Amino acid sequence: MSARTALRSAVSRVLLAAGALIAVAASPAPVEPEIAKVTTLARNAGFDGTILIGRSDGSSLTVPVGVDPVPVDAVWRWASITKQLTAVMAMQEVARGTLDLDAPVSRYWPEWPARYADQIRIRDLLLHESGLANPDDSPPDGQGVPGFYRGAVVPPEQSASGYCASAPGKAPRGAFAYNNCDAIVLGEVLRRITGKTVPELFADRIGRPLGMTDFGLYEVGESRPESHVRPIGEGRDNDPLIDLGAYGAAGSAYGTIADLWRFDHALIAGKLLDPSQRDEMWSSAAEDGWRALFQWSYPARIAGCAKPVRVIERQGLIEGIELRNYLLPERGEAVILFGRKRPLAFGQPWEGKGLAHDLIAQVACS
Repeated sequence: MSARTALRSAVSRVLLAAGALIAVAASPAPVEPEIAKVTTLARNAGFDGTILIGRSDGSSLTVPVGVDPVPVDAVWRWASITKQLTAVMAMQEVARGTLDLDAPVSRYWPEWPARYADQIRIRDLLLHESGLANPDDSPPDGQGVPGFYRGAVVPPEQSASGYCASAPGKAPRGAFAYNNCDAIVLGEVLRRITGKTVPELFADRIGRPLGMTDFGLYEVGESRPESHVRPIGEGRDNDPLIDLGAYGAAGSAYGTIADLWRFDHALIAGKLLDPSQRDEMWSSAAEDGWRALFQWSYPARIAGCAKPVRVIERQGLIEGIELRNYLLPERGEAVILFGRKRPLAFGQPWEGKGLAHDLIAQVACS
C-alpha cells in the first residue's frame, strides 16, 4: 500500500469513528481541500449518503455526507448497477466463444416459452430492445408494490421462464424499453452456458478474485441484515416489502462502495475483460442515445476540461436507494455516489451542471 493510500484509509477511519466529516490535522494539503470540496458540493445538493473518488492507482477517497453519516464500510444494495456486472460476465462468455451476441436466446435455451424466443437476440437483451414485459408493471398489491417483487415473487430462474416469457410483450428491436426481464433472462442463459447460478458466477468471477468480503447477491426469501443501508427518505415505507432477491441479475447485488470501486478499477485496467470485449461492451452512438450494453457510454463537455470527457455511466434505483457509477476510462478514475435520501438532485454530466457533473469536473479537470 502506498503512503498516499494508507493516509486516505486512515482519513476514512477517523471520519467513521467521529461519525461526521472533520478536518484531520495530520493529513497533507491535497486531502483536506478535496474532502471539503466534495462535502460542500454534496451538501449544497441535499445529498445524504457516501461518495467515492477512485484514482488511477487503485486508491480512493471515501466521503460520507449527512446529518448522521453512513459508515464508509457500510453495505449497500447495488440495484441496477448489477446489470453492469452481468454485462461483463456475458462478454467473458463472448471471449470464450460460448456466447454470440447476435444469436437468439433460443440457441442457448431451446425450450424458452417466450413468443419471440427465436427472434430475441442476446444483444437485444443487453440493449433493452427485446420487447419483453417490465416486472415494474406487474399488478400491484394493496400497498402498491408490483407483485413481481412481493406477492408473486419466485426465484429469477423461474421468472425468466414465467413472467418474463408469458407476460404480454412486443416484437424485438421495435424501440428501447428499459426492463428488468432482459437481465433476468440473460442470467438464466448464462446459467445454462456455464452450469453455475448467477450468485455463483458473481462470486467466482468478481467477488473472490477482487477480494470483496462483503459482496454478494440477495436471494429470494433472504432477510436483509439490519446493518445494510436502508432509505431514510422517499420509499422507506415500501422498502421492507420488496424482496431484493427477485431482481436476480438485474438488481440483486450488494456490497460496499469500495467493493464497487474494486470492480471499476479492475474493469478499466483490463483485468476482467480484454480491451476488445470491453470496447465492444462500451460501444455506442449518438443516434442510439449513447446506449452501450447494460450501460451508457458518451462524451461529456465538463466545465474546466479542454476537451470532452468519455463517461461510462450506470445508474441504480430501488425504492429510496439511488446510485450512480461513473467511470472515466481514459483517466483510470471513477466517481461513485450512493444515496439513501430521495429525491436526489444528481443532475447529468452531459448537462454541464449538477452534483454529478461538478464532482466529475473536480476529478477530471482540476
